[in-house]
Amino acid sequence: MGFSKDFVWGAATSSYQIEGGVSGTGKGMHIWDVYTKEPGRVYGGHTGDTACDHYHRFREDVKIMKEIGLKAYRFSIDWSRVLPEGTGRVNEEGIQFYSDLIDALLENGIEPYITLYHWELPYELYKKGGWMNRDIAEWFGEYARLIGERFSDRVTHFFTLNEPQCFVGLGFLTGVHAPGLKCPLRDTFEMAHNALRAHGRAVQMLRQYVKQPLTIGYAPTSGIIYPASDRPEDVEAARQKYFSMQDDDSNWTWNVAWWSDPVLLGHYPEEGLVRYEKYLPRITEEDMRLISEPIDVYGQNIYNGRAFRMGADGRPEETDRAPGYAKLQ
Repeated sequence: MGFSKDFVWGAATSSYQIEGGVSGTGKGMHIWDVYTKEPGRVYGGHTGDTACDHYHRFREDVKIMKEIGLKAYRFSIDWSRVLPEGTGRVNEEGIQFYSDLIDALLENGIEPYITLYHWELPYELYKKGGWMNRDIAEWFGEYARLIGERFSDRVTHFFTLNEPQCFVGLGFLTGVHAPGLKCPLRDTFEMAHNALRAHGRAVQMLRQYVKQPLTIGYAPTSGIIYPASDRPEDVEAARQKYFSMQDDDSNWTWNVAWWSDPVLLGHYPEEGLVRYEKYLPRITEEDMRLISEPIDVYGQNIYNGRAFRMGADGRPEETDRAPGYAKLQ
């Protein structure tokens, strides 16, 4: 099976994982800047203060991208680098860095794809409640407007949120990512709802303040559930399992439907509304209209897969994967 002619070969990064350039650049603090300084949080006490030093070496990095034949580069913008307090004052040095990166990519025939949020919540906004504060939809909208105004003359591909399952679930439910909190389930559902509202507000602002038509997307994540065979009953078992809620409520964020149905269909999955009723915030029709602002691209970040078949009791059951790897004939 070959790839279509319009398939885009590229690579992707997130800002804190590669940029460095934390001090002396006008950048504000975000939750990972703080989290990684806490003893025992990260292996070996590592931080992103230097990382790959992409902030200073991006031209060299772009040269390597061209040499290996990349046609696209998806990178995230550090919200706190361009808006040190999350709103208000703009750090023009940070804007210039991303502007120069975009120019370098285009000069080398590489299409830039911007992700607005890959988990770098400005610390000043975190102190105001962060994702628990309904105002974050407007804060994120202000940020999206800035990025649209400054870069949409040269960039036409944007993603709003990257993997909300992770930044809500791992950051605030299990506590293994920044800011390292284990919050009540009720709080995490509030955060999830506000994150989706922020996504919708960013879509609105990008549409309103652009200099040319854009392709706007959203990029949640999941492990894949695939059928153990091509039997219809196994396909149905995989479908049921993939779009159901997580078995363990204490790890509820790791599912597909809760994060995708509101964006694509305009409503939360009925199974989840019933199951999680006691944890849910107030959800209004206005919220759902905002969350379901039309998008052009739906991205799914995929890291692993599990095989399921239909069990004798009519319920999906996991089965061992065959040796080797699955492939299309």
